[in-house]
Amino acid sequence: MATSPAARPPRRGRGRPKGAAGAGETRERIVAAAADLFAERGFHATPMTGIAVASGLSQTGLLHHFASKEDLLAAVLEQRDTRDVEALSARRAAPARGWEVYDDMVELVRLNAGREALVRLFTNLAGEAVDPTHPGHDWLRRHHAGAVDSLTRALTEAVSDGTADPAVPARTIASQLIALMDGLQLQWLVAPDDVDMAADVAAHLATVRDRWATTPG
Repeated sequence: MATSPAARPPRRGRGRPKGAAGAGETRERIVAAAADLFAERGFHATPMTGIAVASGLSQTGLLHHFASKEDLLAAVLEQRDTRDVEALSARRAAPARGWEVYDDMVELVRLNAGREALVRLFTNLAGEAVDPTHPGHDWLRRHHAGAVDSLTRALTEAVSDGTADPAVPARTIASQLIALMDGLQLQWLVAPDDVDMAADVAAHLATVRDRWATTPG
């Protein structure tokens, strides 16, 4: 996933470089507008001219901040992942470990139930990005692979901590959870009043714990 270069910190004793705050705010406005339009129309059907209008900029002004729609998509996806990490990190003083990682997944689903635009963005882009030629394809592969690896590692930690049966099929459970979360998001977007994503994920994980959790010692 492409990332924008880190901003150079201001020199000691001097204020923020002139225009830096305004440029940052403009980029945030562009990314927010692009996220909304990508979620509503999809990546391919969203023209840069439409993003410029939604951002209150000219086409030239938009291109000053993002040279291409692909660069803008990378920024949108980066922001999505950053928000998820920040939301989960705020819950704990130390990084989650073992079964705590699975508890965090329930919390993430609960948060997503209040972020309909973000869920719609991910679902729409994921549908398009299965095409290997889509600019979000590599991100989607890394996103799913990273999630499965993280959840697999968490169960490996639980085994080391004595809180999971050594025979636990860690990668299978991890893959199934990601599939469940993605599927529930689609069902929820179609019928939000009929689907409680967090409750369904929590119920699934309770079954997993009943089968594979152990008591240390």
